[in-house]
Amino acid sequence: MTHKQRMIKRFQNLLRFSGLFNIILASPLIIPGVSVWYLIQFSDLNQLLGLGGQAIAVPSDPIHAWMINTAGIGLVLIGTMVLYASARPLARRGIVLLNAVGRLTFCLIVVYYVLYAEMAQITLVLGILDGLIGIGFLYFLVMFRENHDEEPAQPPVSFPIP
Repeated sequence: MTHKQRMIKRFQNLLRFSGLFNIILASPLIIPGVSVWYLIQFSDLNQLLGLGGQAIAVPSDPIHAWMINTAGIGLVLIGTMVLYASARPLARRGIVLLNAVGRLTFCLIVVYYVLYAEMAQITLVLGILDGLIGIGFLYFLVMFRENHDEEPAQPPVSFPIP
């Protein structure tokens, strides 16, 4: 296996981690009732770890609960798209670039709300992790962009997505 193929494999692993991260963490937000329990768990974890900020509010009306469920669906779909991109990351770099921009934007918004609106600091952990993933995506995209003259050396698809 060449150096470039090893780097593509690392890129694929980061994409898979990222996609699964989204799917696993967002899936409970989709289901009414379960999403309320999930938010309470995050709030309790924030308190247990001694992190600051306000407790995470559980929606008290159907429209806000529905918005949380809808956000969960969106995050799971984003995770699925990233998993799709992981099968051929060089051919699907547009998906990766858009996801990196979204993750970095999310990170900045979380930092803003933690600093200026006293949002529960457990969200800072998620925001920083998303920011690091976004930086990792950009690193690989830039690294492979520098070698754009060469034919992309895609390893055989090892993930069962066409």
